[in-house]
Amino acid sequence: MDWTSGYVPLDEQSVLDFARPFLDEDPLDATEIGDGNLNVVFRVRGATSSVIVKQALPYLRVAGEAWPLTRHRARIEANAIDVHTKLAPGVLPYTIDFNEQMSALVLEDLSEHVTWRESLIAGQVLDGVADAVGRYSAAVILGTSDLLLPSRQRKVLRQGFVYSELCLVTEDLIFTAPYTDAESNRYDDETAPLARALQHDRLLRSAAAEMRFAFKTRDEALIHGDLHTGSVMSKAGDTRVIDLEFAFFGPFGFDPGVLLANLALSRLAHEESGNLAFCRVVDGYAADYWAALMDETKRLWNPAEPWYARFLSQFIGDAARFAGLEMIRRIVGLAHAKDIDSLALPARAIAQSRGISGGRALLLGGTVHTFEDLWHRAVGEDANP
Repeated sequence: MDWTSGYVPLDEQSVLDFARPFLDEDPLDATEIGDGNLNVVFRVRGATSSVIVKQALPYLRVAGEAWPLTRHRARIEANAIDVHTKLAPGVLPYTIDFNEQMSALVLEDLSEHVTWRESLIAGQVLDGVADAVGRYSAAVILGTSDLLLPSRQRKVLRQGFVYSELCLVTEDLIFTAPYTDAESNRYDDETAPLARALQHDRLLRSAAAEMRFAFKTRDEALIHGDLHTGSVMSKAGDTRVIDLEFAFFGPFGFDPGVLLANLALSRLAHEESGNLAFCRVVDGYAADYWAALMDETKRLWNPAEPWYARFLSQFIGDAARFAGLEMIRRIVGLAHAKDIDSLALPARAIAQSRGISGGRALLLGGTVHTFEDLWHRAVGEDANP
């Protein structure tokens, strides 16, 4: 087929022909992989080589054709990988090709890697992953901000990453839907009273609205936009960050907040399962991520700047509030954290309740000034303010 003449949804048969030019030999088979909410992803294998083909669908996959989306997110992801690779070499997947008409990326196959979320659920220790992601976060946050990037270059870069359709999805699913009776919300019957209480919590709704405004208006850096533990893949000695289709110019604290929230939910799941030793591992992951983020920030930006301390204080405060919102939406919103959903009752219901309490503590418990305070509120027994 002529893959430049127009968009055709790929399947396990047609993707063989599409991927043929990028393999060292004829393709043998293709398998749809992943459980993404947005796109279709195939692994195409030949006798000695393989590639990943990721295609944007014209709708939100997790919601079906009733929630249409443009396919421009594929171009956003291709461009974001390019920008972030320059700032954090070796952390992003290698892009082999991008087909604009097909809205499809051809990427290196990370078949030996596992997602951080899956390793967390399995209780598998991955050394170095938190440190690598922390340094990546600092590199892309500072490297695309006015702190390091000349204003003229930044202005040009921003034109390619405007507030996108996927930003509207984030705006709805994180900041709005969990606090309304939205059709996209889903939760267990046991959690229904907590979900309904969110809709009548005026303080919480006000805090969510305030952070929604920050998300929409504070174009501080070219952030990943969806940096949860399922967006990180790792094997011994090698960590990669994937799925950059949500990338846009947004607040400094959003990516760190989302990642720490997902680590906190993982810890709650292990605690309710009785895996207390692995809880200590997750505590270490969270602390290592934040320490690496701060160390790299100091390396890249002069800590002698007069307002450096105030910058860091706002950074951690914003990260805490975004973390709170992410924790809540992963319990009652459309896309859940598998860490907790995979638990059996009653442990799942207890973890869900604690996740909501932790999120509320981060949003309403006063300004967070330290990582230790953030983490304690997120996972502490007395998280409810």
